[in-house]
Amino acid sequence: MAKKLKKNDDQQLDAVRMSSQEIWQAGLAAFAKAQEDEGKFFSMQLFEERVLRALSSIGVPSRQEVDALQQRIDELTKQVAALSGAAKPAAKKAAAPAKAEKPAAAKKPAAKKPAVKKTAAKKPAAKKAK
Repeated sequence: MAKKLKKNDDQQLDAVRMSSQEIWQAGLAAFAKAQEDEGKFFSMQLFEERVLRALSSIGVPSRQEVDALQQRIDELTKQVAALSGAAKPAAKKAAAPAKAEKPAAAKKPAAKKPAVKKTAAKKPAAKKAK
């Protein structure tokens, strides 16, 4: 009941076997390369973790900490700019009446100083002759 394969079908079957074998070998080579690269990646990742741990133990901030600080500095800078911009007009308004008052204050007579008693000046002692 099995059909006999024609010569042409047998050649096609051999070609399929060869192709599948080449595909299998290419897959194995890719798998081996992936394992090798994974080993390199794992060792590199392990090295980076060790370096980061050593740096944090001596107090060097991480990239995330520096980024968070930079963001906070930017926020505070904006707040300071907003406050100093709002404070300047208020300061100008307060300073304007003060300038107007200065000439009026200059017109007032100066307060008299209390009288100082004059005391007799001491005469220098005469030098003794030798």
